[in-house]
Amino acid sequence: MKKEYLAIIAVGFFILSYVLDFLGGSVLLPLKNPFDMLRQQTLSTYPFTAVSVGFKTLAVVIAILLSLSLIEKKYLAKGAFLIFLAAMMELYSVQQLATGIANLPIVWSVAISYSGILLLAPAVIYLIVGFIKIIHQNIALSSPDEPTRDDNLDNL
Repeated sequence: MKKEYLAIIAVGFFILSYVLDFLGGSVLLPLKNPFDMLRQQTLSTYPFTAVSVGFKTLAVVIAILLSLSLIEKKYLAKGAFLIFLAAMMELYSVQQLATGIANLPIVWSVAISYSGILLLAPAVIYLIVGFIKIIHQNIALSSPDEPTRDDNLDNL
């Protein structure tokens, strides 16, 4: 899929989430951690907010992966960066919900937390591809050269 289409999809998810926030109205969710949003009672009480969080999460993940796709190769660096970013996103959202400080709305804190979790899958994929590339390069460098024509004649 072309990168332009992914960018349009991400922007569409951001816009759709804001429309859902507007239609659903302002909510004050009593969350102690980001995973309280996934409780059945919360999902049934705030369905528009739950869908809005889902769209925000997808938009953030697509935007981050799209920006990383602009960097050629560097799979290990991408994987390490995504693991670091995912950890920081989790720590930020947990702290925001635990302390009650409202730098961002609660729905954004929850979406950031879920985005951090979703970014772990591509991080693992990037790390695996990076290690495979390193192993492949090492095997290619250490393999003996193909015998030349003169070497074949000596074996006769």
